[in-house]
Amino acid sequence: MPRDPFGPPIRVAVPAEFASEAALLTHLGMTAKELNKIRWHRGGMYQSFEIAKNKDKGRLISAPDDRLKHLQRQLLRLLDPLYTVRNPVHGFVLQRSVKTNALSHLRRSFVLNLDLQDFFPTITENRIVGMLEALGIGSSVAAAIGYLCCINGHLPQGAPTSPLLSNMICFRLDRELLNFAKVTRCIYTRYADDITFSSHRPMTALFEGPLPLAGHFAPNLLVPSLVALFAGNGFTINPSKAHYADRHSRRMVTGLKVNELLNVDRRYIRNIRAALHSVETLGTVGAQAKYEASGGSASLASHLLGKIAWISYIKGSSDPVVRSIALRFNWCFPDCKIEVLPTPIERRDRAVWVVEHDDGQGTGFFLNGVGFITAAHCVAGKKEVEIFHPSKHSNSFKAIVLKSDDDMDLAVLSHEIPATEYYKLDQAALPIATGALMIAVGYPKWAPGDPLNVRPGVVSTITVKSAVRLIEVTQKLTQGMSGGPLLDADGAVAGVIHKGGPEEGRDFAIHIDVLNSWLAAAAP
Repeated sequence: MPRDPFGPPIRVAVPAEFASEAALLTHLGMTAKELNKIRWHRGGMYQSFEIAKNKDKGRLISAPDDRLKHLQRQLLRLLDPLYTVRNPVHGFVLQRSVKTNALSHLRRSFVLNLDLQDFFPTITENRIVGMLEALGIGSSVAAAIGYLCCINGHLPQGAPTSPLLSNMICFRLDRELLNFAKVTRCIYTRYADDITFSSHRPMTALFEGPLPLAGHFAPNLLVPSLVALFAGNGFTINPSKAHYADRHSRRMVTGLKVNELLNVDRRYIRNIRAALHSVETLGTVGAQAKYEASGGSASLASHLLGKIAWISYIKGSSDPVVRSIALRFNWCFPDCKIEVLPTPIERRDRAVWVVEHDDGQGTGFFLNGVGFITAAHCVAGKKEVEIFHPSKHSNSFKAIVLKSDDDMDLAVLSHEIPATEYYKLDQAALPIATGALMIAVGYPKWAPGDPLNVRPGVVSTITVKSAVRLIEVTQKLTQGMSGGPLLDADGAVAGVIHKGGPEEGRDFAIHIDVLNSWLAAAAP
């Protein structure tokens, strides 16, 4: 059984194509002569160029030519089953990204970021060959894979096989850092060369002396055992990128803010707005010239499309900032408009808000053609309340109680909230019948960080109490959900949550027909 020279036996099934050099060459459709040519002349089969990384440094990309890229992609399919993804690894892994990496550390009070210096150049061809041999692949086949996947004695950044091979090389490092994190009660993740530890408590176990101030610090302040883990795996900590953040500072993970809600750096948003302002003031031609003068090479429109797509992926297309920027982009570039349409879940989540005043808290929602709806008992005795969306609870808006009826437990509130801040729900079009699926949503006893509470159930009966038509449902409608929408299977409003919970024994919503009749009767 193959063995990791530094660890326990590795149990992998080596594919038949790796059984011998001849089998590998047959699978790749190449001759021994071509392999030998690649071995000695591969330097000429790559095109190297730099892309901007930051103001002071670029990133060297070595892209293989079409023939070598084709061979590497065939190898990638064979190598992929040999690697078992560890939970902390988010870089170059299907369905994982910098977003999933950052989410692992969301709302952690203390964050430590480290960077592996010269990541790809540090992974030498000899290390690749040795790792493949440790997996049970013969030396001649391992050497052939090294020829096909390396340049100048190391992994090139730009080859299709490099991301997977780098993760395979880091397999033992990930295992050891994960064990270290468990002992020190931290969360550990890695995205390529970006290492992150986080915790709810000060990370005293990671530093030899007192905790450093928030900001950059010298790696020699870390405990020797942690530094030794990197050195023992052939890596060095980049001294210019060691960063520590505490609960009083901005906490970033792979470029994303993780303090409360996942967010992009505000400077990223500011740069997009500045570019759009250039278009609005200078016109597209003038703004393009300004962009090129600052080093831009593509069209400004495509550049901004990529940036807006990124913030939409991170924040969601229903986010007010994303929507306002997208609408502004559409005005600037009408020939390549961004479609500003939310998913049904995004629409629902952005339509339901928290209602708050000094006597309590409830839920409300925006209803198409009507306005902001809540339960009357959520605003009882109030002329004015605060409403806000939990994604940015510090940004609250005043709402005036426009109409209220205690008997029907319904209220309509007026507001001056910008249209980019919310979506509206539609009324149910189909009749409401016993046994129909219903979803109750709201914010019971909401606290910062709580997501929208979603409770599925079915209609148990439709009844009339005190001349008010009610929908009784099977799910529990807890205090704080009052005023929220009861949605049918299509996500349309079937009723307004009235009362329920363990103390009530039964759970009711006001039928949507009651709302319509009440509004019609109150109309001038």
